[in-house]
Amino acid sequence: MKRLIRGELPGPCQSYLARKQAQVDSGRDVGLLWKQSRKTKKMGMVVTALEKMTGVRRRCMYCEDSRGTTIEHFRPKSRYPEQSFVWLNLLLICQGCQSHKGDHFALDEKSAPLLIDPTAEDPWDFLFFDSRTGRVTGRFPTSGDQPHAKGFHTTREATLPLNIEPVTEGRLRTTRGLRRAVQRFLNQTPENLSTSESEDPLVEEIQDLDGYGLAAWFFERDGQSESPFRELKAHHRLTWEAVLCRLPQTNRARS
Repeated sequence: MKRLIRGELPGPCQSYLARKQAQVDSGRDVGLLWKQSRKTKKMGMVVTALEKMTGVRRRCMYCEDSRGTTIEHFRPKSRYPEQSFVWLNLLLICQGCQSHKGDHFALDEKSAPLLIDPTAEDPWDFLFFDSRTGRVTGRFPTSGDQPHAKGFHTTREATLPLNIEPVTEGRLRTTRGLRRAVQRFLNQTPENLSTSESEDPLVEEIQDLDGYGLAAWFFERDGQSESPFRELKAHHRLTWEAVLCRLPQTNRARS
């Protein structure tokens, strides 16, 4: 799961969703209305907007492993009909994550969602990645002996399939690719390095290799203390900053 930047919907789509939400608010059956709307051209444009948020590979906004094929209501429409056609409540996910999540939607004692919304918050605020196993778990606060409730709940197997073997193996494969790319760069002799490191192909290679939001983990979060990322940051700051500039603008202060 990685931070996603939600774009603006085209005006006609906004108007369409507003009309449909008004129908729900007036008492129309939300399930039937949603089923009918999914076949419309305007809803197809909504799907296109969601796909654009995920990038060219159109990965699921939760697991980042499978292709996103289904519009998901972050707050389930069966429990929150007033959010059925609200753009900020719509995600694009895979069938596996949808089957796991279903209509479950846990809240904390303040009635705040315990599920991470990657379009509204940075998942790495609540998650920790173990680069040895490929698993994500709830992040432990600076003080305290319990993981963050939101991170713990989101990574539970009953909530989402974020730690099944195909997903963890994908994270490990991505980690190996990122490490190899950085190490190749570090192994270059000084005379072979470009005069402007910020334009080095490594920056583009990191983007090409990144999956599961792991570039943000290794360049913005705890992973930057691991080798060879640690050495890149210490000795090639221009390249390091260039990689950061290509990531979603969320946590620059941490780097």
